[in-house]
Amino acid sequence: MRSPITYRHWQPGDDDAILELLSTGPFNISRDYYQKKFNDGYLEPEGVRLALVDERVVGHVFGSETYMYLEGKPQDFGMVTVMYVAPDMRRQGIATRLMRELNPYFERKNYRGCILDTDTREAYQLYRKVGCQEVTREVRTQLSPRSDASALKWTAVNPEDFDVLHDIKKRWADQNFPVYWNPEYPEVHQYNMKQYRVLRREGSIIGYAKWDEPSKYHPQGLVRDPMVPDEDPMEIIASVQAAIPAPRAWKTAEGSRYENPLRSLGCTLQSTEKVEMLLSFGSEIDWGGLTRTRPFW
Repeated sequence: MRSPITYRHWQPGDDDAILELLSTGPFNISRDYYQKKFNDGYLEPEGVRLALVDERVVGHVFGSETYMYLEGKPQDFGMVTVMYVAPDMRRQGIATRLMRELNPYFERKNYRGCILDTDTREAYQLYRKVGCQEVTREVRTQLSPRSDASALKWTAVNPEDFDVLHDIKKRWADQNFPVYWNPEYPEVHQYNMKQYRVLRREGSIIGYAKWDEPSKYHPQGLVRDPMVPDEDPMEIIASVQAAIPAPRAWKTAEGSRYENPLRSLGCTLQSTEKVEMLLSFGSEIDWGGLTRTRPFW
């Protein structure tokens, strides 16, 4: 007789069984990296849900706390970072059960909602089934350079810029959704500052963007939507065109403040399978008046 599927949250000693499960999936996760997550002081054991057959972990969802700036203040949200079921155990409702155990835990923690992203149709259907709504979808295009001079200049990040950039992201979050923002943890810091550029007008910083030069991972380079509140998006796009020597890939989102300006320039925008999704707890979250963005690039 087949052993039943049992469900519970993470307990010390489960790490190896979870890693064995993940080794069967499309994850580029080192053992050291994932084990550090289980030793993190911020680990929420009840947010790490497991499905087991005997001692074998056959399903796993990793939920944790995050902060999003919404309705004029940072608010606690639950976030799903990993969801995986062993290939031989699928179509038995395991993923649905795991999510239906995780979300009540998030609610008990008084989180405002649960946010996640997905890039497969199967996962999208799962999250819709448990009540998540699509917030936005990643869109890609290619931006060509222009020789026209711009009054706005893109430069490297300096350490003295960190506080200004943190405040800019907060103002960006007042106008766009969803945006992760934790008052205690700036996005740009000394360990990742080379991944960003700042935008200046006459020496004053008015925005910034995550900006990759061409590499084996991004042969054309990659520019993500610049966080520049209160400025004309056409002027921002022109400043990027003036700064790039060759065509660059650009990531935006459906409903973003850059989507229509890019289309007006003749850029062909292609939707991807990367979707941002949200489940509200309590009253529905009203993001209708905010342009869209993607919190993780």
